Amino acid sequence: MELNYDNNADLIVLGGHVMSWTEKFSKDASAIKASEIRELLKILADPSILSFAGGIPDPALFPMDKVSAIRKKIEGQPDLDRQTMQYSQTEGYEPLRQWVSKTASCKNTQLSKDNVLITNGAQQSLTLLATAFIDTDMPLAVANPTYLGALQVFGTRRPKYVPIETDQDGLVIDALEEAFKQGVRMLYTIPDFQNPGGMTIPEERRRRIIELAHQYDVLVLEDTAYRSLYYDAPPPPSLLELEGEYLGADKWHEKGLVIQLGTASKTLMPALRVGWTIAPAAILDKLVLLKQANDLHTSTLNQIVAHELVCDGLEEHVLTLRDVYGSRRDAMLDALRQYLPNSAQFSTPTGGMFVWVTLPVGMDARILLEKALAVEKLAFVPGGAFYAMGDGQNTLRLSFSTCSPEEIHDGMKRLSALIQREHLAMAA
Repeated sequence: MELNYDNNADLIVLGGHVMSWTEKFSKDASAIKASEIRELLKILADPSILSFAGGIPDPALFPMDKVSAIRKKIEGQPDLDRQTMQYSQTEGYEPLRQWVSKTASCKNTQLSKDNVLITNGAQQSLTLLATAFIDTDMPLAVANPTYLGALQVFGTRRPKYVPIETDQDGLVIDALEEAFKQGVRMLYTIPDFQNPGGMTIPEERRRRIIELAHQYDVLVLEDTAYRSLYYDAPPPPSLLELEGEYLGADKWHEKGLVIQLGTASKTLMPALRVGWTIAPAAILDKLVLLKQANDLHTSTLNQIVAHELVCDGLEEHVLTLRDVYGSRRDAMLDALRQYLPNSAQFSTPTGGMFVWVTLPVGMDARILLEKALAVEKLAFVPGGAFYAMGDGQNTLRLSFSTCSPEEIHDGMKRLSALIQREHLAMAA
């Protein structure tokens, strides 16, 4: 099965002559590229394909009964029911903002609702922040590899990417400091159970990141999408928390360089489209104006539903997610240990949704995917999509969030056998 990610059908015949739409697109629009994951999901409509591709929560775990109860509660209050369908303030539903600020507050950084902007998922947070801070050719540091969705957003601003080397503990500090010395103005990072690599940055490295950010005056975007999904032990303190400790009591409001992004998509349900940005008030004021120009506000109904969910049983729900996803993580790691040939390596994440596989040198994950789909009816995401400069051809990402342990065991056995066959064929 051949995969084609080319989305650039831009020619049309008008009045007997061919017109190219490419010439009419803005530079920002021309810079955006098709998402390999989104294109791949179209192929996965085939129910016979066992997918380890989408980094998505299991819909069987969505708290649908509670959502139904919340909707009935709202409908039983006519004034509130009408409010959910009305325009509302751009900053977001005030009780939800208060919950976010209370949850993210720590000893040295006390937050208020004025530090929180509710967005249409963390993806919109990235879009607003990119618009606010990234100019063409601005040096922007990202992990190598990093989240594909962030690269898509940042790419529209046409920055100068500065990829930062990673190891099993995330960002390599020496490489990061060298990038800061070269003039990087902003760093995007997922410190906890990174998408796609699965690594978690240890506390010592996190403290050093904060020190370097202040030494070189670098803005840090901390994406916490997976922070609650830990299966062994909680992750180290967030960069936001450590910066508060570094600066001293409540100095973050004036001197903070860490902006934190969060989302309800991984713990509740993606279709709510509820995310948030936590930033000093001066930054938030600008982001509010940008959001006003973008979409006015996030769905009032969805924000109220999200707030009701987080205030009623969120901890119990997250415990269920940890139990289910943790068993699936274990199943994938056990199967890879048992079947994956020694010529390939894999990460051992302590949370999140992903295992990162490095194939033998010279093996192309795109070609492997074509054979996996055609022969084994398996899907994964080729790793090259997660590299800002397009390398990483011999890597791939596996997600364990939506498959049962039995499916995972079967899939990893077949995928490992395919990798072994391809490696032997390369050596022949």
